[in-house]
Amino acid sequence: MMLGVRLDAEMEAQVLRVARQRRQSKSELVREAVQRFVREHDDARRQECIRQSLAVADEPVDLAWDALGEDAWSAADGPA
Repeated sequence: MMLGVRLDAEMEAQVLRVARQRRQSKSELVREAVQRFVREHDDARRQECIRQSLAVADEPVDLAWDALGEDAWSAADGPA
């Protein structure tokens, strides 16, 4: 797939300078940068989901019978 990206002159000069230092084409450098950005974004999203799941898991749960209500007592006693 071909993708065009518009850069201002200063950014294009920086990309060209780094590409030359690394002996890469501008396309290779930008492709690598996009891959890294996407990977880091996916990792950050995954870490946030884990953080939220752990926060929910750390919330206290009241397992006392009185917290469950009368319906729980009826169900615990079995069929009437």
